[in-house]
Order: sequence, then C-alpha cells, then structure tokens
Amino acid sequence: MKSSLFLVAVLVCGLVSAQQGGLPERVQKLEADNDVLTKSRVAFSAALVDTNEWTAKGPFEADETLKFERVITNIGNGYDPATGLFTAPVKGLYYIQVTGISGPIGELHAGVKKNGINMFAIYQKARTQAGASNAMVLVLEQGDRVYVQLWAGKTIADQGRLSTFTGFLVFPM
Repeated sequence: MKSSLFLVAVLVCGLVSAQQGGLPERVQKLEADNDVLTKSRVAFSAALVDTNEWTAKGPFEADETLKFERVITNIGNGYDPATGLFTAPVKGLYYIQVTGISGPIGELHAGVKKNGINMFAIYQKARTQAGASNAMVLVLEQGDRVYVQLWAGKTIADQGRLSTFTGFLVFPM
C-alpha cells in the first residue's frame, strides 16, 4: 500500500512537472499573481474636514487644491491627506467621485484635475448648504495624480462627512 501511494505521488509530481514547468516555476507564478492582486487593491475615501462642526473653506484668491483631512478608507495608500493628492499606484481604470456642499457665499465651483488638466467639475449656485456631485471613470497611469481644486472666489463647506473625495480601481490594465 505504501509503495502504491509513493508511486502515485511520484507520477503526480512528474505530471505536474511536465505539464506546468515544474513545481518551483508554478510557485513563482502563484507568488507573482498574488503580487498583482495585492497591488490591484486600491480604494480611498476622505471627507473635507475632521470635525462635526460646520466648517467652510475659501474663498481663495487663486484656485486652491483641497486637502480632504478625514480619511475614511485608504487601501493601497494612494491618497495623501497632507497634500490632497491621489497618486495611482498601478495603471488601470479608476472611478473618481467628488461631492461638495456650497459654503457661506452660496456658490460652489470645484474641478477634478489629472496631472493639472481639468477632467470634470461640480457646480452649485442655489444657496448655502446645497450639494453637488459628479463622477467619471478615468484611465490612470502609475504615478498619475488626481486632486480637487476649489476655484478662486468660491467656498465649500463640510461637517466631516458631506464634502467627499472618493476613488477606486475598477481593474488594472
């Protein structure tokens, strides 16, 4: 019986080795696949302020990059709350969304930029504490930077959960 099990094990190992390039190569492929999978886990979401008190940002004399301070999720560590920049850790198709609440002047204009180029914007001119939201799917190269800029002369408000910047990797490319 023991010799039969040994013979089966030898045959299976020989078959695996012949069909898949050997066990060490198979292990290396599994490790590489796992590395790609780990790098493809990217998602972030942050609120503009880290307080429950109504807080307004702006108006500024020039366009201002918003720093979303309260990080809710940052899988893959692509979002930096100190700069307000999301840096794509891998090339892929990303879903990016921004939501904002108009501040004390009752007018909100903010744009999402990719490497300095306007991609889309939010706009609200109804009254204070009125919201606007927009989203887009973007192809990002590794190292591309995406951020939100409040346009000059405008304000944005938050209560720690209403004005948000969110993104996630749909799939790597």
